[in-house]
Amino acid sequence: MDSLELFENVRKRPGMYFAQPSYEVVAAFLLGFDLATEGGALRGFREWLIVRNDGGNNLAWGELVLQSVFSGDSDPKARAKEAPQEAIDTIFKLVREFSLARAEPEGMRRILLSYEGWLRRQDWYTPDSPVWVDIP
Repeated sequence: MDSLELFENVRKRPGMYFAQPSYEVVAAFLLGFDLATEGGALRGFREWLIVRNDGGNNLAWGELVLQSVFSGDSDPKARAKEAPQEAIDTIFKLVREFSLARAEPEGMRRILLSYEGWLRRQDWYTPDSPVWVDIP
């Protein structure tokens, strides 16, 4: 069973995998999976979400997913508690979309170049920024 198949099984039946299915529990599961693969499973996911959401460079991927699910909501974490299945379905949908994009030829390169392009369009990202990268 590959990771996408596993994730789809968990999405369809979270109660079979978790005693108390919630967005936080599923996000922790995905974080653990990512850690078990030494950061390989979700490498680039945060950057992909930032470009997709057109913002959130100061957030971790878990928060970026909530912004995707409940865009415009003043308290996405509270909404995830009110609508856990929507949040759970969306996190797996986004991981699947990301995984497919990354699996394309030069997928990771495209994701990171898109993120770099997004960064360079931000007025706060200047050569004076501590994380600025000169590209020849």
